[in-house]
Amino acid sequence: MTTSAERPWPRRLWIAGVAVLAVLAAAVTWFVVGRGESGAEVPAAVPTTTEPPSEEQLLAGAEAVLKARASALLAGRLPQYLQYVDPENQQLRQRDQQVFANLRKLGLSRLSYQVDTNWAPEVQAQHGPSARALRVLMQLQIAGIDSAPRATSLGYTFAERDGRWLLVDDDDLAAETNLSAYREPWDLGAIEVARRPGVLVVVPAGERPNAERLAREAQPAIPIVHSITRRAQAGILVVAMADSRSMSDEWRTGGHPAAAVAVPNFAPANPEASEFKVTGSRVVINPDQRTKADRLLLAHEFTHAAMEPLGDRAPIWLVEGFAMYVENELAARGEYQDEIDDQRQELLSEKIPALVVLPIDGVFHGDYDEDSYGVAWIIVEYLVSKYGQAKVNALYADLARGPDAPAAREQVLRKHLKIGEAALVAALKKYDGPD
Repeated sequence: MTTSAERPWPRRLWIAGVAVLAVLAAAVTWFVVGRGESGAEVPAAVPTTTEPPSEEQLLAGAEAVLKARASALLAGRLPQYLQYVDPENQQLRQRDQQVFANLRKLGLSRLSYQVDTNWAPEVQAQHGPSARALRVLMQLQIAGIDSAPRATSLGYTFAERDGRWLLVDDDDLAAETNLSAYREPWDLGAIEVARRPGVLVVVPAGERPNAERLAREAQPAIPIVHSITRRAQAGILVVAMADSRSMSDEWRTGGHPAAAVAVPNFAPANPEASEFKVTGSRVVINPDQRTKADRLLLAHEFTHAAMEPLGDRAPIWLVEGFAMYVENELAARGEYQDEIDDQRQELLSEKIPALVVLPIDGVFHGDYDEDSYGVAWIIVEYLVSKYGQAKVNALYADLARGPDAPAAREQVLRKHLKIGEAALVAALKKYDGPD
């Protein structure tokens, strides 16, 4: 994650903040029973009854609707997609038509839905006696971008009308606001996309020039991230919407709104989708920063995206220092070498001498405020200079797996560096820059 603060040199380089690895965990750690892949369209009709339908009828009807809609969307059949939407709810049908168009633009290779049977259906009497709101897991995979289907959660209301089950609303679920603290870009009005090797950028309709710009800016960021991290995603989705709901208010660091954040992609870890794992990440840019974001910001966030699948237990000085290291390496290869050298010397003369312990999780800004990111960068630069990139990458992988207890981290440091934290801090105070 990066904050919106700027560095004091002629052109902006991005300040890094705390990486968010578990922001979405609550949205996808609930249990979902596996229902299979999207297949051929199936009817959603059930016998009309005078009594409210049973839960079994509700689930069977909802699953049939969801399966048919997934199939229709993948095949590009809008009439079939909409035939399961309440014809009397024109606003819902318009939203659904827009979502269909948006998802088609993304280029999905896989799409499926599963009902969360562990979430009690909620009565929605305003839509009729049979109407119930359900929590639904949507799994979608963007061709050439996602290595596995990404899970996102929805709140859908279904009702029986004249012997057919229909989708009658998509925002009735009382707990829907807890499903995620943001909205997916395809739910925020018409979108446009831009594709370049390894990246897909999503922007609001009318902002295609910015999408193309960001896709171009990503091109120098992708190879340097790959070369330093030695890790690669199939591709990465970059979200640069104007709507504030595209980014959670919780994504803040040190009191500053994040300029961008690498948000983990969760995918089911087993066929039953009862456990989830991080398979990659997407980058969400703060709406206020979407026209200012550049290759340096993207390199920073792409680094987080590359490292997140390793685990979320690495100390924050390493998480942010590593991303800052990649960002500054890209900056130094461009037009910012002098600025990078100046910042290094300032940190080495004013901040590193005051270092007592490595920057601490939870109070990362601590005594250094925004310079915590610079201090973290110096630590990683020293480690790479002293031990080599491969050794630092191995250290990161071990620390990311955890546990994050101080004693465990000390043991990992000694395993890879042959010294502990106190000796590392002492060595940093003698560091005068890379050779």
